[in-house]
Amino acid sequence: MKIFEVSPGLFIWSVVTFLVLMTALYYFAYGPLMAMQKKRQDEIHDSITEAERLRDEARDLLADYKKQLATAKQEAEEILERSRKVGEATKSEILEEARLQSERTLERSREQIQRETRQALQQIKEEVASLTIAAAEKVTKKSLSDADHLRLIQDALAEVDLSKVSEN
Repeated sequence: MKIFEVSPGLFIWSVVTFLVLMTALYYFAYGPLMAMQKKRQDEIHDSITEAERLRDEARDLLADYKKQLATAKQEAEEILERSRKVGEATKSEILEEARLQSERTLERSREQIQRETRQALQQIKEEVASLTIAAAEKVTKKSLSDADHLRLIQDALAEVDLSKVSEN
């Protein structure tokens, strides 16, 4: 018995069986396996494509949100700046109004002081005139005429320097 003996009949049947088996495997196993593998590849490819699309969409959303955030920050800064300017303008207006009111009050006070000074000077003139007349009557021990009174008052007033009183 030879171990490596080639028998032509057995060889042909072995080749035919191998070819039938290979054909059956190709149609019943290889075809469905390849279809499943192709389907799985397509699903993986679709998943990768969807993931890339979602990543791009997320990146776009992130960029959009960053722009919106930057815009919101800029608007907030502009609002703060406008508020600061309005506050400063209001402050200036209030200070100007207070200054004007102070000047008006000071002017009214000056006018009142001048009015009271004029009244006081008038009263002083009248007192000086009365005192002059009384002094003149005592000195002369006689009653003077109206013309004499007027002349004495004018002389007395001419001697009194009222300009020094009005400066105070």
